[in-house]
Amino acid sequence: MSRFLTPATLPEALEALARPGAKVLAGGTDLMIALRQARLEGAALPELLVDVTRLPELKRLELDGSACYLGAGLTFRYLEESPEVNRRLPVLAQAASKVGCQQIRQTGTIGGNVANGSPAADSLSALVALDAVAEIASQEGVRHCPLPELITAPNRTTLAPGELILGYAVSPPPEPEGQVFLKVGRRHEVAVARLNLAACLDRAMNDPRVVLGSCFPSPRRLTDVEELVKSGEPGPALWQAAGDKAAGHFTDVCGWRSSATYKVPAITRITARALSLAWAGLEERS
Repeated sequence: MSRFLTPATLPEALEALARPGAKVLAGGTDLMIALRQARLEGAALPELLVDVTRLPELKRLELDGSACYLGAGLTFRYLEESPEVNRRLPVLAQAASKVGCQQIRQTGTIGGNVANGSPAADSLSALVALDAVAEIASQEGVRHCPLPELITAPNRTTLAPGELILGYAVSPPPEPEGQVFLKVGRRHEVAVARLNLAACLDRAMNDPRVVLGSCFPSPRRLTDVEELVKSGEPGPALWQAAGDKAAGHFTDVCGWRSSATYKVPAITRITARALSLAWAGLEERS
């Protein structure tokens, strides 16, 4: 049986997490299922569960000024419904709205979604598209890590024992910027993404960002697609060419596995559609 602790301050939480066998508990949407499975299989359970939901540092939201900050304890429901997030970071609000079902979005957090390290994590693709940098604390101090460097393999991260994600620093996107998140799953809700894609376009096409998730060990920026978009004329022909390029990138990296018959045309279409919608959204916001 695991012991349970709900610290009221960040120093208390970090002290607790430094103990052997301690595990972070935030929304618990993945962790509690894993613990139940471990118990059924007779596997070892964490000695201590540290509930971090009362820490104010994890609930910060700053979207004005020269930097944006998103606390790791913000829930998907909050991000989905926040007028500020929908205005400044719509790609994240859209991704949050696609996570699981209403009950999962009510408690699940962007800290746990990233710390879990799933290649199919919806918020992770959006955060990578926003060039988010994780702020990570422990009793040793605070470090900062770009998200592509945090996820090393499926369900594997560089988080060390005793470390806690506090939140994410995001460079404010230019205004206006078209942002879109799309997801393909087996059903409308409670679906693990077969693939997802986040796209961000500025009017001058100086910094297009296209991130494909659930196809690689972790969400990946498609830099070759971004270069193509940067040098082209906005319109259907460019979006289609970008979709073809994205599908080619997938097969170059992953080969023609059995899922490619489904994923290659899906990647082509979702990329072209996301870029088209991002550009249309940019036109509306201008």
